[in-house]
Amino acid sequence: MEIKRLSIKNWQNITYLNIEFEKLLILIGESNKGKTSILKSLSAILGKYEIQNSDFKNENMDIEIKIKYFEKTLGFCTFKLLKKLGEDSRYFILNHGKEKELRLDEVKNKLLTINGIIITSKDVGVYDALCQIRDIFILENNESKIVKELESKIQYLKDNFLSQSLQRKVLFSFLKNILDDIEYYKNNLNGKLDNLFLIFEEPELHLSPQRSREMYSLLIKLSEIGVQIVMETHSSYFVGLKQYKSICLIKKIKNDIKVYQYTGKLLNGDEIKNFNMNYWINPDRGEMFFAKKVILVEGQTDKIALSYLAKKLGIYNYNYSIVECGSKSIIPQFIKILNAYKIPYVAVYDKDNHKWRNETEIENSNMKNKKIKGLINKYIGDYIEFENDIEEEVYQEERERKNYKNKPYYTLQKISEDEYEIPLKLEEKIKRIYK
Repeated sequence: MEIKRLSIKNWQNITYLNIEFEKLLILIGESNKGKTSILKSLSAILGKYEIQNSDFKNENMDIEIKIKYFEKTLGFCTFKLLKKLGEDSRYFILNHGKEKELRLDEVKNKLLTINGIIITSKDVGVYDALCQIRDIFILENNESKIVKELESKIQYLKDNFLSQSLQRKVLFSFLKNILDDIEYYKNNLNGKLDNLFLIFEEPELHLSPQRSREMYSLLIKLSEIGVQIVMETHSSYFVGLKQYKSICLIKKIKNDIKVYQYTGKLLNGDEIKNFNMNYWINPDRGEMFFAKKVILVEGQTDKIALSYLAKKLGIYNYNYSIVECGSKSIIPQFIKILNAYKIPYVAVYDKDNHKWRNETEIENSNMKNKKIKGLINKYIGDYIEFENDIEEEVYQEERERKNYKNKPYYTLQKISEDEYEIPLKLEEKIKRIYK
């Protein structure tokens, strides 16, 4: 069973929204903007959360939560929860155009097939999750390797007062063991991995950067072997640009919750190869999904110089992220993603029309410049073009090709001199970037 869509009406601070599901769904956004409300709605329809009167956004309207899912034997179905204030929840199933209200025993049987597990950020979150996993994974042979390992870890948590950090390590080791011995688990779980639905609150809690990266990689692999995962995170370590279809950006606009997703194809042909290579060079670019504004630059020199000069002018903003794209050729791919998710941005690039360049090089540069300008969404984006690059603007002189060795070091050395004054033209561009 695989959930394909979640629909929510009149729930907490949500009037109405739809979320398209992937095998891995990553909920991101600022605090108190609706991520927890979405997870609670999932918990409610999975029978893990009892709806309160305070969950009604409008007490005169019904709460309605629906999940559309695919089941091998039935095809596409919709499971719906409907609740009026002061009344019990009612459940319905929609299949092949026919809607049927379910009895309580039918509801319980349906919830058992979903196998939802919630890993909360509470002190007993990991213990509760492992108990839920044990109840799902118990086989006819209670002496199986899987059950023994689960029982051992649950007993260990029960007998020892562990910090959340150590509890997460216990969970991490169990999930890792599944992947290390995946063939055994596949053969002995009778398809239960495919019906496993994991809700993970803040997986980054108490993990080092290194462990966070490994945990994210582990969750991706689990989703690839059939486990459906929804996680809510504030960490860029759990947001990979290669998995952009999994990203669900939550924003609060005019006192209502809006969702931004893109499940279509953003990149084509060589763009995909170049983008994936670029990702491995610098995997931390996922932080752009958490930024108030993204500043796209070509390389290190631009990133270092812009940050330093903005601080010198007193306009540096920690809510803005400078993303080093690696080259001008890659900037359009980042623009496409930012356009899709409606994230404000400015693309900063070198015109590259130096006198020492030949005609072919200048023509190639102008084609790249034109492509960047053509992709800008004027409602959320802008571009700044350096003439011919930031070094010439910093030094206020034309530079020879031989002067471009160790660019970041010499540029920073120049702008950090006590007597250095930022040229007016460059100052205006930096203010436009940080406006």
